[in-house]
Order: sequence, then C-alpha cells, then structure tokens
Amino acid sequence: MTTRLVRKTNRFRITAIIALCLLALVGVTSFALNRSGNGQKDPTAIAYEDYEEDEDPLAEAVTSLMDTAKSLHGTIDTITYEQSYEGTTYTKQAYVYVPASYASDTPANVLYLTHGWWGNAAGLADGVAPVVDELETAGKAAPTLVVFATYYPDRSFATDDYEEDYTLNRFFATSEIDTLIDAVESRYTTFARGDTSDQSLRASRRHRAFGGFSMGATTTWDVFALRLQYFYGYMPMAGESWIGREEDADSPRIAELVTAGVERAQYGPQDFRVLASVGSEDPALWDMTPQIDELREDYPDLMTEDSLQLWIDDGETHSMTSIANQVEHNLPLLFPGK
Repeated sequence: MTTRLVRKTNRFRITAIIALCLLALVGVTSFALNRSGNGQKDPTAIAYEDYEEDEDPLAEAVTSLMDTAKSLHGTIDTITYEQSYEGTTYTKQAYVYVPASYASDTPANVLYLTHGWWGNAAGLADGVAPVVDELETAGKAAPTLVVFATYYPDRSFATDDYEEDYTLNRFFATSEIDTLIDAVESRYTTFARGDTSDQSLRASRRHRAFGGFSMGATTTWDVFALRLQYFYGYMPMAGESWIGREEDADSPRIAELVTAGVERAQYGPQDFRVLASVGSEDPALWDMTPQIDELREDYPDLMTEDSLQLWIDDGETHSMTSIANQVEHNLPLLFPGK
C-alpha cells in the first residue's frame, strides 16, 4: 500500500510560480509526496490517497478512522442526513468527534471542518480527531464537538479538475451548511440547545466555528463572507478566498467581498475571529499572504491583530501533518480550556 499526496498546477499562476521556484533553486517538476510533507509547487488543492488503485478510497478511509477511534478518549459518531443538489437528493454522512467530557445536559462548542480537493470526511477525521482528543483531554481546549463533513454530494463529484470543486464549496457554504447544522445540533447539546432556528443560531454563534483545508479553506472564506451570522470562529488552513472569481476581482475587490457580511451586520472586530494558518513550505502561503495583507490594509479597524491572525507552521507543507499542527494551534485559541 502506498500513501501519497497529489497536486494539480494552478493554470492562473503557473508562470509566476515556475519563475519563483527557479529563483529559489527548488525545481519545478511535479512529484509525489508522503505525509511528512516534502515540498510542492503551488497552493491549490491536494488529494489524499491511501489505497491501492483498485480499492475504494472512501471505504479505506472509513476503516482507518474506525481503527483510530478505538484509541481515543472520546468517540466518533456517524451522522446521516439528506441533501438536495441540482434536483437530486443525496444521502450523506458526516463524522462527529464527541469528547469524553460531553454530557447531554451541558452545552458544548461545535467546530465544523471540511477537506480539500479529492479528500473525504473520514480521512480528515482520521488525521485530526487524535489531536483534538489530546487537546480536550489535557484541558487545553474547552469541550468541543468537531464535525467532519464533505462538500461532495457523492464520490462521483471528485473529478480530475479541482476548480470544479468551487461550485460545491459555495453550495456547501451557503446552503448545505444549514442542513448539516440542523442534523448535528438537533442531536447534540450545543449552545443552540436543540433549537436550530435562525434566531437561536444567531444567538449561539459565539460557540460555533467553521474551518477547512485547501479547498475547504476556500469554503471557510465563503462561510465568513456569506454565513457570518451563524459563526464566530474561522479556521482557513492553507487556502485563500476564491470569492469574486466570476468577475475576475482584483485584491481590493476580493477584500471588499470578503468583508461585506461583516459590514452589513455592523459587526466589530470583537464579533469574529479568523485564525488563518499554513505551512512555511506550502506555496498556498503565496496566495494567502497578499489577501490577508489587503484585508489588514483596507480594513485596519476591522481586521485587527486579534480578529485576523496568520500562523505559519514552520517547516511544513501541504500535508496532513500540517493540518494536524494547525488544528492543534488554532483550536485552543478559538475555544480555550480552563
């Protein structure tokens, strides 16, 4: 069995990236990666493959997750829900990490996480749940339910072209997230206390966060821009915002679109927290940094040192190892332990 990470080149930035790579003497050829994260070319999506070519990647990921779950203090539950997309109803599954300290009479925070191109919810949970388990067991993070979800309606939507994912990212951020919240927070005791009405979700947003890796980070930026009323915390990991792509928006316009929801709601910097993160050797840094700099420059009273942060995972690249490191760094900042 082989484990590898596969990347596709972003056609919009290939010339600049090749030039930068040559100048840095790091080479420009494509190469396979293992989970230790040894360099790649561009900041676009990765695919996690941990299976023989004739095996089902999702089945393999689920099997691995169930094995990992045996070693946790907390548990991994499966949530099944139905989601309509383009006239077809799909039966979908998400995985919920439930901390050992969870009690049905005490509300818990909730973090929703999603994967990147070609990934799946089980694979993400397999890599991240042990880190969350350690944080919560050690008291470094407050009791938090972590929901691992996929934006693919079914596996057939995982194509060779990662750019096709963005339609699904946008749909998940603006529509499916409502279905998922209802499925999760009507079952578990969160600060919504079983009431998933608009009013209740708004009132409990301080205890709800959303995050994702790569194209999941792109989804996260859309949630921040378009579903801010339901979430206080955001963890975009190794991915920039694609909002405004349909109009070929420049950096100031992207910053305007990203902050439109904040301005419309008349929120201040105390009303949200964006904890962006990326590996120091991950070329996603090249796309994230200009956007974050633009947000800080154009909206200094809104995007402060507290409300918008960028943490760089030293020595790491676009890898599962870095995802785990980023969650380990960010979760205690969003929901600190006592």
